[in-house]
Amino acid sequence: MNKKRTQLNINIDEELLRALKFKALSRNINLNTLVKQILIEDTKLLTTNNTSTGFSDKEAKNCTNFMKSLFQKTTQKLNYPNDKEAFNSLISLIKKYDQWNDSYTKRLKSVLLGDGKPWTSSELNKLTISRGCECPIYAGLKIWTGSDEFPSQDLICDLGSSLVPIIENSIKIH
Repeated sequence: MNKKRTQLNINIDEELLRALKFKALSRNINLNTLVKQILIEDTKLLTTNNTSTGFSDKEAKNCTNFMKSLFQKTTQKLNYPNDKEAFNSLISLIKKYDQWNDSYTKRLKSVLLGDGKPWTSSELNKLTISRGCECPIYAGLKIWTGSDEFPSQDLICDLGSSLVPIIENSIKIH
């Protein structure tokens, strides 16, 4: 019995296409297979009526890896003399948010400058009210890098640090 082939022609953002291609290469699969996997996974989530919009453990780890990698790349690109000065510059943009407090500053410092464990889903969900508001770390990094091509928070959750090489050339010196 022959399977009927179907084709879906869609237009997507160049940034998303680059990210998908990079992810497919990193998994050593072709783009078609990756897109099918993503669609199947997302379709399963939709059909199970999963109404939770909070971070999963995997997404929290991807976000942590993204922020660490982007912090290091931006620190180099913006020629900060050391990581501490870079952190102080970044944290000045983040601590303006209402839900931010000193314990989050210490935690972020341990993640970015030390050997701190990755953010957990419960920490990020508390910080963002289960993604009901923008993550202050995301917003701070976006402003700090000055990037016009900054990925969405959802894309970061899905692809993590694999996005940093794609956007590193859009980091702007202030």
